[in-house]
Amino acid sequence: MTVEQDILALEARRCAAMTAQDAGTLAQLLHEDLVYTHSSAVIDSKHSYVEGIRTGKFRYRKVEPSEQKVRVYGDTALVTGRAAIEVEVDGKPKSLRLRYLNVWVKQAGAWKFVAWQSTSIPA
Repeated sequence: MTVEQDILALEARRCAAMTAQDAGTLAQLLHEDLVYTHSSAVIDSKHSYVEGIRTGKFRYRKVEPSEQKVRVYGDTALVTGRAAIEVEVDGKPKSLRLRYLNVWVKQAGAWKFVAWQSTSIPA
């Protein structure tokens, strides 16, 4: 399996954990220094994001990435793509269409998700 395939498999695992409200799996995948910048410009750390999943602040109903492209630079992998996301934030439903950039870094032999930045695609 190539590094690119490994990263895409980790991406699939992350998206599945989001929709399953699986805070434990997300905690394993996320880097301690995570910066998760939502399309609303709100920023979460690893702790606040995992806690949001655990408590139900974020309830992802659908996360469908597309047009994913992985670029690997040593122990850093950049993933760009589009995503269709159906989520409830604090009980309010949102339907998001995004372009995103995320970053994975390899430390101690394991890839960890360290950054997400997304921008809304105008309707």
